[in-house]
Amino acid sequence: METLAAAYYRRQTRLAATAARLAARWWRAMPRADIDLYWRLNAAALIAVFAQMQEQAAADADDYVSACLLAQEVDPHPAGRLNPAAFAGYAADGRPLESLLYRPVITTKELIGRGAPEPAAFERGLTELLTIASSEIADAGRSATGARIASDRACAGYVRMASAKACARCAVLAGRVYAFNRGFKRHRRCHCYHVPMGRKDRWKQRAQTYVEDPREHFDRLSRAEQDRLYTVSGARAIRDGADITQVVNARRGLYTADAFGHRVEATREGTRRRSTAFVRNELARAIERGQLPRGHTGRGWRPQTPRLTPEAIYKIADSRDEVIWMLKHHGYLF
Repeated sequence: METLAAAYYRRQTRLAATAARLAARWWRAMPRADIDLYWRLNAAALIAVFAQMQEQAAADADDYVSACLLAQEVDPHPAGRLNPAAFAGYAADGRPLESLLYRPVITTKELIGRGAPEPAAFERGLTELLTIASSEIADAGRSATGARIASDRACAGYVRMASAKACARCAVLAGRVYAFNRGFKRHRRCHCYHVPMGRKDRWKQRAQTYVEDPREHFDRLSRAEQDRLYTVSGARAIRDGADITQVVNARRGLYTADAFGHRVEATREGTRRRSTAFVRNELARAIERGQLPRGHTGRGWRPQTPRLTPEAIYKIADSRDEVIWMLKHHGYLF
């Protein structure tokens, strides 16, 4: 299974990289004197090539899903074969490919209109075009794979696989199991893909054996890569033993608050659910201080203390012991 999934990812990645190289060559041939004329004369060829590559990416889905099911000793039972052409010619958000590919031209013209140097404006447009090129080819493959999974009654769902290049938000989703009808969430230049799972006993538990744990993914990265993907303070918290999911999710709902005599960065993530360690800890402290009666369940109550991010904890803690205590109290360590 691992070999099949890795081979599929490499094929899709090579196809996306080829699309990016063709897009770069097309863009660099653009005369700076008349961008619109170049677009009118040459855009059709670029769009046709992109659509063809989207179709190639989608065409791989049938064999990939069937091979994964057979590797699990499950006979594929698709309701029909995919139509790869149906996944070509459109962007992932449903708009025509022509409309999306014109965005870098608009960006370049807007930058020049605001007084940006031409080389910088064209470089910015190229960067946007390369992002579109690699993302849209990969998305066509993902969409087709998702459709093939949904159309096969022998396939119960899929596991999300994250490559070594995955961002922090994607890394913590690695290994999660989704039903066949759950869409595949991704961002531009996402490096995640499906691993189809058959309808067998304990398939959810079985699925975990095929995917790397988020912490294992983190440990395989160099220290520089850890700091880049998870931020310096976030990576430090994880190396200190903090739960990787808690550290990454804490960056959602950020706000600034006054706490512990400092102006600190806090998060609303994990402050509204009674099951989180932070809420349980704050509830126990409130009961201990006499602010709530003993035996209070916490229903209808919210902590008054801000939940600090790991970055804020490192700024205000005076010692390693205090760092560890605060990481535990705020729910980053178990």
